[in-house]
Order: sequence, then C-alpha cells, then structure tokens
Amino acid sequence: MRQGREIFVHFVQVTMKYVFAFLILVFAILGIYASMVEPFQLRVTEYSIETDKWKGQPDLRVALVTDTHAIWPWMTVSHIDRIVTEVNALKPDLILLLGDYVATHPFGIQIPPEEGVKPYESLNARCGVFSVLGNHDLHGNGSEGWPDAMRSSSIPLLENQSEHVECEGFSFYVSGLEDLWWQKPDIDKALDSIPIGEPVIMMMHNPDLFVEIPSMVTLSVAGHTHAGQIRFPFIGAVESVIPSRYGKRFVYGHITENNKDLIVSAGVGNTGIPLRFLNKPEVVLITLSSE
Repeated sequence: MRQGREIFVHFVQVTMKYVFAFLILVFAILGIYASMVEPFQLRVTEYSIETDKWKGQPDLRVALVTDTHAIWPWMTVSHIDRIVTEVNALKPDLILLLGDYVATHPFGIQIPPEEGVKPYESLNARCGVFSVLGNHDLHGNGSEGWPDAMRSSSIPLLENQSEHVECEGFSFYVSGLEDLWWQKPDIDKALDSIPIGEPVIMMMHNPDLFVEIPSMVTLSVAGHTHAGQIRFPFIGAVESVIPSRYGKRFVYGHITENNKDLIVSAGVGNTGIPLRFLNKPEVVLITLSSE
C-alpha cells in the first residue's frame, strides 16, 4: 500500500513538471507571436456606409490611418513607409490621419519627429490628406517636437478647424478636433464655417467626443482605443484597460447612435507594451455613399 502511494506521488510530481514545462513553452510561443508576429500583420478592414447626409454625391473611398506610435524597433520609419505604400495601393479618394504618431512607452528608442513624420508626406489621394493630433503626440516621454513636426509637414493639421474639399465631382467638408485629454476640443468652432446641410466628415483622435457630435455630421472617425490591443477569446477586449470613460461602448468598429455614424479603427501600432493579440493592426477603408 505504501509503495503504491509512493508510485502515485512520483507520477503526480513528474506529470506536474511536464505540465509546468508545457505551460512555459505555450506562454513563450504566445509572447513571441504577440510581440514579433501579429504586430506586423497589417490588414485592411472595409466598411460601407449609406446615408442621406452624403447628399447624392458619388461614392467616396476614405482611408484611415491611426495610432502609428513610431519607436524603434517596433514601428520604424521603414515600417511606416510600408504602411504608406499599402494605403496608396488602395487608391482612396481621401486619407485621414487620426493621431498618436509617436510611442511614449519605454520599450524602444525614440525616432526624431521629422523622420517619423516624413513618410506621411508620400500619401496620395485625389481629395487630399488631413491629420489631427492624439494624446501621445502631446504628452509623455518622447512626445517633444511631434506637434510642431506635424504642423510643419505638407499635410494640413486640423485643430478645431474645417477645410472645404472640392475634387472631381465631390464637394464636402473635413473637420478636425483637438485632442480630448491634452487640448481643448471645440466642436462649435470646428463646424462654425460650414453651411447648414453640407456633408461633413469629422476627425477626432478620441471617440469619447462622439457623444457631443451633432447629427448634422455625415460621418465621424476616430482611433485611440486600439480595440483593446490585447483581446481574448469569447470576451474580446478587457474593459478596464480601454482608455475610454465609456468602457466598450466605442472600443471598435462601426457604431451607430442617434442617427449618427462613427468608425473607430484598431490602429497600426502599439501603446503601453509592444504587444498585440487576436487584434491585428489595421488600415480602414470606408466607402461612403448616398442612400
């Protein structure tokens, strides 16, 4: 009997060692995948939005690029160049950059702002390229110089401002808001110059501003949340790490509320820790059309 117990105890001990070793191997593989594989698997996510607020205009193809978070080695200048090439290959009519061009986490080497911004100047769309700033561009380790670099680039930076766009049969406005956390977004100021009834695409970094956007706006677009960045089977993003006062309400995708449309992109880079899991980086392509 005693010998039998000893054999059983030995069996359990050996089994636990193998289980422990297996778990270490699994977590090591997942860590390598989440840090070295998935963050570089860029995808294109497409949405089609039909609305009478587009006023009978031709279909408009809008590309969104957000949350690049430049930092070596996770998001290098050459990596941004590749993203720009892929966006141009989509042949969008309009390209919108939604902020957080720099990473402020400590897991890498900062890239000079002028070098990090330069690839965006190669973006090409017949109706133009526009940008707004994000919270990381304005505050945190490594953020110094990024707002000025964006303002000095050839891409219009909209800070509570609007631009009238007329190109090849299109006539609409692009509006951009200042960052919710570190600036003073002013929706009324941004929309003040736009005649009532004109189509408007509203750019914002943080989707929490969507609750204040008036229904006259044709489409709102945002980034910031990274769709949670690390997602899990069955539960998706962990609500406690989503940088929003509304939890999962605006975490990702196409949100419709009160006759308003919002697209929130998962972005192309990483923040906090340079990991992505079950949440590949994305460029968004929206087809906006009239009902």
